[in-house]
Amino acid sequence: RLIARPDPAARPPYPPGERAQCDLWFPPVDIPVGPGQVDCPPVLVMALGYSRMLAAIMIPSRKAPDLIAGHWALLQAWGRVPRALVWDNEAAVGSWRGGKPKLTDEFEAFRGILGISVIQCKPGDPEAKGIVERGNGYYETSFLPGRSFTSAADFNSQMIDWLGQTAAVRQHRTLGCRPIDRFEADRAAMLSLPPVVPQLGWHAVTRLPRDHYVRIASNDYSVDPSVIGRTVHVHADLTTVTIR
Repeated sequence: RLIARPDPAARPPYPPGERAQCDLWFPPVDIPVGPGQVDCPPVLVMALGYSRMLAAIMIPSRKAPDLIAGHWALLQAWGRVPRALVWDNEAAVGSWRGGKPKLTDEFEAFRGILGISVIQCKPGDPEAKGIVERGNGYYETSFLPGRSFTSAADFNSQMIDWLGQTAAVRQHRTLGCRPIDRFEADRAAMLSLPPVVPQLGWHAVTRLPRDHYVRIASNDYSVDPSVIGRTVHVHADLTTVTIR
């Protein structure tokens, strides 16, 4: 007797509010990041499984403090939290050890504050995040062409406008409707944002050395020389470095 085997490429159903697939996209453009300096910073991208609503933000690095701060910014924009985030083996998120997934301490703490689960894809499973990865191709063919950027902030401003005015209202071939038409049902089934804001960004406490510079995220920042020898508290979020 013939037994029909499940199609390994079949698309699973995604109930409203259940999952968001996550990835890092590196747009092939030069972004001014300082006088005479350009870089290609990562863009944290998320795609909701049910509505296919997209979200994206350029962050300074792929390190855990920036990655978590980027997640928080996108979740605040949605106003709710999907019940599960789907990630591959991004170093700041987690990895597979001994055949089991293991989150980093930073991401485990963040997951706990949100009260959600994080699904780590098995190594070599390219179809597990197909929705968000197809979104990466969509950015490159629809968002990038004809654009130039003066800074990461300018990139994010243009991206926000495009996501709302183009990506959210396009007719989605698989859904047969627009992502915005499903978004409210998706959002209503998500969890509330936690009442306590997680600790975000980079934090350090150090004694200011004689050269009156402090290093954070591989960059050096000058401090008033009058406080050489005193203890300074350093904090950096996605846009600002504060030293007290």
